[in-house]
Amino acid sequence: MNIIDLSVPVRHGEGRLGLEVKFDTPYSFESCGWQGSTFSMFAHYGTHVDAPIHFIRDAATIEAAPLGKLIGPAGLIDLSDHCKAVGIAAGTLEDRGRHVRRGDIAVLRTGWSDESWGKERFWRDGPWLTPDAADWLVERGVKAVVYDFSEEYVVHLSHDFRGEDCVVHHKILGEEIYNIEYVHHLGLIRTPRLAIVALPLKLVGLDGAPARVLAIEGHDLPGEFSVG
Repeated sequence: MNIIDLSVPVRHGEGRLGLEVKFDTPYSFESCGWQGSTFSMFAHYGTHVDAPIHFIRDAATIEAAPLGKLIGPAGLIDLSDHCKAVGIAAGTLEDRGRHVRRGDIAVLRTGWSDESWGKERFWRDGPWLTPDAADWLVERGVKAVVYDFSEEYVVHLSHDFRGEDCVVHHKILGEEIYNIEYVHHLGLIRTPRLAIVALPLKLVGLDGAPARVLAIEGHDLPGEFSVG
């Protein structure tokens, strides 16, 4: 069994949309003989999971995310030739994602985050999903989608985007399919079938949360199982 950590590191001073990651250490070895730190960050920076309420009014918040939708078998769709400013269309997903099964987590690999994470061009110059690609994911019956790029076209155009303009998020989250966003190291995955584990922090009432996301090769977890 091969375990790959897909989560991007989060560092003090990083962030997006004018919201900076902040670390502090109010308890230190110098002051009290032990260390205890605090952090604050935008819930949608770094590797994280979107809850439906992120774009769907009155929908489920992140602490209510069913873990069965965030853990399980996955199908990797190789899109490494889309590591650039180009739309990923339904026809491409259909051609390359025939092995993706109903109830899977779809993993979309472009390599964009490995090339540009931490730079402004990650948000501006990378690939995106076309609306019909979002429809394909819905029709395929996936339960979550893993991205190594920013999937919404309007986010590439401006920081001042409106929620109603984010068509892909509405299509995906509106069907209670969970977005697992901004991973890296998808190039280390060697097999088209694998398992994904994505565990967001249980932040009550919020629209998303940072997550540790793992790819597991050689251990295909069942599609439905009980989580206590």
